[in-house]
Amino acid sequence: MEKWQSQTERQTMEHIRRSIEKVELPVDSYNKPIMNRIEQLELKGGRRLKLLKKTLVAASLTILLVIGTITAGFISPAWADTLRQLPVFSSVFKHTENPGLKLAAEKGLTTLPNLSVTHDGVTLSITEVLYDGTRLAVGFERAGVVDERVMAEITNFRTHEFDQTTKGLLGLPVVTLPTGEPVSSGSSSIGGVYGQSNMILLEMNELRNTAALGDEFKVDIRVPVAQIAEPFEFQVTVKKVQEGIISLKPDQEASKDSFHYTVKSLDITPVTMRLIITSKGEVPVSAEQTGEYAPTSVFYELVDDSGNVLNSQLGYARGKAVQHPILDSSYNTFPEVPKTITVRPYTCTLDNELNLLKDVNGERIKTYYKELETTIVIP
Repeated sequence: MEKWQSQTERQTMEHIRRSIEKVELPVDSYNKPIMNRIEQLELKGGRRLKLLKKTLVAASLTILLVIGTITAGFISPAWADTLRQLPVFSSVFKHTENPGLKLAAEKGLTTLPNLSVTHDGVTLSITEVLYDGTRLAVGFERAGVVDERVMAEITNFRTHEFDQTTKGLLGLPVVTLPTGEPVSSGSSSIGGVYGQSNMILLEMNELRNTAALGDEFKVDIRVPVAQIAEPFEFQVTVKKVQEGIISLKPDQEASKDSFHYTVKSLDITPVTMRLIITSKGEVPVSAEQTGEYAPTSVFYELVDDSGNVLNSQLGYARGKAVQHPILDSSYNTFPEVPKTITVRPYTCTLDNELNLLKDVNGERIKTYYKELETTIVIP
């Protein structure tokens, strides 16, 4: 791994920098993003960034070749579209740590609305959307703000109030159906993309009120931004992924003592798996979970026929066992569609101070219940 740029690399990057600075481009053009990206690449080392540098050089040289067609203060719509497709402005989903979203982008399963709104010098764009019936993911890019942060501190999640101290930081988006009804989900998240200072990813999982809308519908997305009075508003056409959808209702059951659960449904898409389980009875307790120790609620791992293990995206709640009559959970996908999937229930162990017991590697100690496992055949 080369830690420093070679003299040739530095000279090339500097040449690109000077060339771009000399070209008179419109205010809202691509000069600033390219320059920012060069600075980022020069500050960071590593094999991946070296590859990005080479990509940036190629993209920047392409821009310089076509710059003669751009008159002072104007870029034609055709060239604007061309420039947006260059590697400098890459897929939000491809940069995430989520394997399902990466796969969706690589396989062309996403839609590219390329919608932009500008207020008070700040531009917010929706560049990528994915909907598979279970998950709605939206990729944003921000321009006009020099700040590594993208999200403001949320001061009240109930009212969506957020810190307005720094201009250009985002509050919580509101996504609604054409009727004005908010899109309902079991869990959602929004945040920046690691290593990409102006990319934002919104995910809504375990969707509850979109199935009746069919394979294509519109949603309205409203994003408040700090120190900008007018919200950024978009209307986005959502198209459901059509290929590779498997929907099963196995109604398979398993029990131990008074605890009983049923796998009501398992939905598999190219990017997400969704498991719905109903249960009743008291959570199982092992010999090690008595006295000063107690079990958590029951969690469910999914294991394919090759031994790959997936855990729910919901994470863990640090609390003693609570019965969840209905559990609706999302999982990432396996590398390939398996022949079978085994549902493997387990609990973790808490001490009196509600600390999870961990092993020498810092991993949560799990107590499995073999008699509660059930295997689902995937047709």
